[in-house]
Amino acid sequence: MRLVGLPFLLLAFGLTAAGLPSRALAADAGDAATAVLGIEPLEGAPDSVAAEITDALRQRVAATKGYQLLQGKDLVEVKLVFACPDAAPACMSQAGKSLGADKLIFGNVKRAGNDYQVTLKLLDVSRAVVESFTAETVPRKQADASGLRSMAPGWLAKLSGKGGGSIQVRANFPGAAVSLDGTQVGTTGGSPVVIPDVAAGRHEVTVEKSGYTTTKQEFTLAAGQSLPLNLTLSPVSVEVPRPEAAEGSEGGGGGGEPGGGDGSSLTRTGFWIAVVGTVLSAGAALKFGLDVRDINSQLDQYRRFQCMGDPPMTANCDVNGNPAGKLPDDAPEKAHTLTEQGNKDQLLQWVFVGLTGAFAIAGGVLLYKGYLSSEGKQSASNHGLRLFPTATASSGGIIAEFEF
Repeated sequence: MRLVGLPFLLLAFGLTAAGLPSRALAADAGDAATAVLGIEPLEGAPDSVAAEITDALRQRVAATKGYQLLQGKDLVEVKLVFACPDAAPACMSQAGKSLGADKLIFGNVKRAGNDYQVTLKLLDVSRAVVESFTAETVPRKQADASGLRSMAPGWLAKLSGKGGGSIQVRANFPGAAVSLDGTQVGTTGGSPVVIPDVAAGRHEVTVEKSGYTTTKQEFTLAAGQSLPLNLTLSPVSVEVPRPEAAEGSEGGGGGGEPGGGDGSSLTRTGFWIAVVGTVLSAGAALKFGLDVRDINSQLDQYRRFQCMGDPPMTANCDVNGNPAGKLPDDAPEKAHTLTEQGNKDQLLQWVFVGLTGAFAIAGGVLLYKGYLSSEGKQSASNHGLRLFPTATASSGGIIAEFEF
């Protein structure tokens, strides 16, 4: 028995000796000397997940004010050395004292369906009392180094009853800036923006991106809480401003427009002149077209054609194919006068059709230069042209709106 027990006695002595220097450092710093024992894997939980949880807790304790991390051992090893089969507080207290610890964090991880259940305990070594414990389910997809590190602050905060929690921020568009209480903390992407060490209490998170509405959300975070937040951004309308008078410009102390403003103003004025010209020219072309049709109608009474039949008839017929009588003596003169007037009206009709096309083309060019080009956008006002991007499940586009 002495030969079998000798290695365990040497190991226990080594644990005690290893804890003495760290305990002295912790006492000098005024922090609670804390040891994190290696998490024990149970019921099919992988050793790698247990090791990642252990590393995440040790990193968190080392980075938290008020704690001094001691060199820890595996829980299985400590239970074996000190004969603590059920991790009883009294027995674990002896292990903690051997490590020179004031606090001892230990626990286990086991499968829970497709996920994992993590159970952690915080032991007050001097009183041999479990001060607090927490049992949480870790989704399998978060059981990696990054996911467990993000959860460790919450675990430690729940065990100690102090400290902050963490939030995970998602948005429906990538590339949006995320700010917490006015301080930018990250940018949205495929993974959530994880913000650790958030103090318990009320906070505000903001997500903003150029071309989209700025979205804000207030929330209250409990100590150690891990809170997911999903914010939605919406596209905003693009307003094209009209040039404003520049104060202190040359020639009159504020009566002129900034550089390039006169040119943009003339371009937009020309556009509206082209619109009016298009409408008037189209109206005139329509008017002369109706006059030509009316004159043609008047000339029908003077038109004669050879009557059709079998055998052909020699008599004259009117435009309707009916036999017609002899024309008056003054018929040729009247027909000639109407024909000349009709030719003039027809010429004017085509002139105004051409003017309509010219005004329409000029208006299109001036519309682009005055309102749609980058120069026009910089100098347009809220009372000019507005463009609204639209999108549905099956289509997308732009709506243009003029305001006079």
